[in-house]
Formats: sequence, structure tokens, C-alpha cells
Amino acid sequence: MAKRFIISEDEKKDIRSRYGLVNEQDEETFKAIKGVQCFLNKKGYKVPITGDINGVTRKAIQSFQSKFNLYPANGNWEDTVQKLTPEDVKIFKQCLSDEGNFIDKGLHMFGLD
Repeated sequence: MAKRFIISEDEKKDIRSRYGLVNEQDEETFKAIKGVQCFLNKKGYKVPITGDINGVTRKAIQSFQSKFNLYPANGNWEDTVQKLTPEDVKIFKQCLSDEGNFIDKGLHMFGLD
């Protein structure tokens, strides 16, 4: 699992001054990325479920996009999710539930996702 750190605003400014942009990720984004990684695994791609978009995840998204003619095949999940088949939507929603918290699981159970 990827390490996550909580840093102060001063530490963030210091890091940005040294290294440039620092990406921040909220809990919803973290769960959504884990859902994408779960989906890719269910579709046959070997992707570690880390909650972080990494090279392996991006390449798997590109490969999925190419295989199913979902263009552009750019590794951007946002371009893909709108084009999923109804069956793939069900799989993706189940993955979001599986990788989410108990509220996500409850919403999925009652069909409110």
C-alpha cells in the first residue's frame, strides 16, 4: 500500500519551493482510483490496488481503452468511464463498493450508487 503523509502548510510550501507542484489527493479520489484498479484486475489486467495512479495503472487503462476501442487511448479514466458497457458499469460500481467504506457498500447494496 502506498504511504500517505499529513503535512503542514509550511512543509507544503517548502516542498513546493524545492520540487514544484505537489499533488494532493482526497479520500474520495483515493477510493475511486482503488475502484478503477479493482475493475482493471477483474478485466484481466495485473494492477496493484494502491489508490495511486502510477505507470502500471495508466498503462493498464491505455491497454483497456485500446482493446475495446475506447478512444482516445490516453490512460485517462475519465475519458473511459462514460463509454463503458452496462455490464462493465456494474463491475465498476461493485469495485467502487468493494474498495469503499461501509457507506459505499450500503449505497451499493440498496442500488443507490
